[in-house]
Amino acid sequence: MKIPDFTFGAEWSLLELLCLGLITEEEQTAFTELVRSGSLDWGILLEQALRHKMLPLLALHTLMAEPGTAVPRRVQDHFRAVIDINRHKRTIWYPEAHKIIQFLGEKNIQVLGRKDVAFESRLYGGNSSRRFGDIDLLIHPKDRDGVLAALPELGYQPGLFDWNTQQLAPIPRQHLMIFRLNPDHLPVHSRLTGDPIMQWLEIDFANSLTWHGSEYDVPLDAAMAEICYEPVAGFSGMEIPCLTPPFQFISTVLHLFREAWFERWLEWEQDVDLTKFSDVIRLWRVYEADLATNTFAQLLEQFKIVEPMVWVLEHLDRTFNMNTVETLGLNGRVSEEWLFSGRASGKNLFRWQGSMRERLFTKNRQTLFVALEETA
Repeated sequence: MKIPDFTFGAEWSLLELLCLGLITEEEQTAFTELVRSGSLDWGILLEQALRHKMLPLLALHTLMAEPGTAVPRRVQDHFRAVIDINRHKRTIWYPEAHKIIQFLGEKNIQVLGRKDVAFESRLYGGNSSRRFGDIDLLIHPKDRDGVLAALPELGYQPGLFDWNTQQLAPIPRQHLMIFRLNPDHLPVHSRLTGDPIMQWLEIDFANSLTWHGSEYDVPLDAAMAEICYEPVAGFSGMEIPCLTPPFQFISTVLHLFREAWFERWLEWEQDVDLTKFSDVIRLWRVYEADLATNTFAQLLEQFKIVEPMVWVLEHLDRTFNMNTVETLGLNGRVSEEWLFSGRASGKNLFRWQGSMRERLFTKNRQTLFVALEETA
């Protein structure tokens, strides 16, 4: 695998190297040399790292590179604080996720970890380098009512944390309507912790690997029929039940597709970012033996999800010089026109200009979405 190019500057190349996972000696050397070069614009780098939810990842690996005086002292101080805060959050966040899974399991409700719950230890080393957001969990649709009835016993209620009042506030009515019209997720539930650093916890229960009304479907009965257990680094005996690697990969790719394909995610500042691609890349590199097989490619055919999977993987290959599409024997399955399209409101399609790297790099992405057209 080639290291990233420098089209958008050394700062962007550094972030792309982090996405790759710094697995090879070549990647590690390239990252260390960039950090120690003394030529980085830390204002640009910090802004992009924040936009792409990569600040803890950047902080940890920059400090591990032993930068000396190449990194401004105040930046190094800030990076240490970022990691210290994330380490503290981890001591609360993971035990809470485990407690919820165990509690609901005692009520015969199967709950699996997804996204950062499943990835933080296995893909990111369990070293607090991955940003902690809400606790992402997966349940079967038949268990929605059971989960909603049980959450108050754990101290959770529908609501969002209001930083100004330091209390939970009701979910805005328009957001509640979205949950009701799109029952692929439960409404967000939160609770206050009493901790001065991590003042609240927020849970996001998904009950689909796609989205409500999607033309693509991955049956949860098949996905949840067999599970694996991921040990949590730093917590003796703690394991998180998760989807098997093939279904983890499918779930992660389809999540990226949804938030890149639908224009509304751009409006909510949740459009595709480097962290979403990093999750896909790391899953592929860690579980390549399970994924780079005819069996996995046939699974995509069976569920009729080749199009959205290739949409993501083709952009990934072009951006990060990988070859996942060719490895899976899926070359030519989508058109160039479709690769650069997305869904706006109603049945409208939008088109966007440039490469995926340009889209990721661009701050005002609306400038890339140049045309809308009605579909039949």
